[in-house]
Amino acid sequence: MKRITVILLGLIIPFVGFTQTGSQKSKANSAGSDTEIRNGVVIDKTAQKIVDNVAAQMKKDTPFSFSFTFNIQDEDGKQQGKGTFVSNNAQYSIVTDMFSQFSNGTTIWNYIKKTNEVEITDVEDGNTMFNFVKIINTSVKNFRPKLIRQEKFNNVNCNIIDLTPLKQGNISKIRIYSSTSNNRLQKIEMHTYSGSKYIYTFTNYKPNITAAAKDFTFDKTKYPNVKIVDLR
Repeated sequence: MKRITVILLGLIIPFVGFTQTGSQKSKANSAGSDTEIRNGVVIDKTAQKIVDNVAAQMKKDTPFSFSFTFNIQDEDGKQQGKGTFVSNNAQYSIVTDMFSQFSNGTTIWNYIKKTNEVEITDVEDGNTMFNFVKIINTSVKNFRPKLIRQEKFNNVNCNIIDLTPLKQGNISKIRIYSSTSNNRLQKIEMHTYSGSKYIYTFTNYKPNITAAAKDFTFDKTKYPNVKIVDLR
């Protein structure tokens, strides 16, 4: 089958591939500085605190859901769509008009509506670029954060943080927009070295919803004649 990457997941983000060795820290400047040197990398401590707050808010809100729109610009042109995202710790589900993705924390099911096919992979082998929670939770070890500015987005005052990968990969930068008042995500932009751009805008945020285990697995009874490709 044509892998899900053909439609939207052409970008395999090696989050687990970014590594940072060692734990020794040293101050970049005098006491009171908002930066520090960590393994030779200058860290914006104000930006890191904001990202930590976003992660903490997600944990507090779990399980939560939101609606999102996506705009993708790559070598295949422009693609747009909308969907819903539900998160419960390591479990998540994404449903759009073109594809769906479910994960129970150990397995990922990628379903393509056009071909009526579902591809099954283990989490460590699968594409998790739509797992917005993982992007934030792994940012401490995988990215260097920098506070760019504060500005209003969709009538929400936001902190704008750039996450630069600590190790070479496909991603050149991830930019996150988070509310200054409640630390909830408003927007994520992913940029690649090839010039592609993936933009996700979040609305209709609902914290502390009711979620069941079945919400994060693929129910083949809902997809008549679906073709299953198990790559585990």
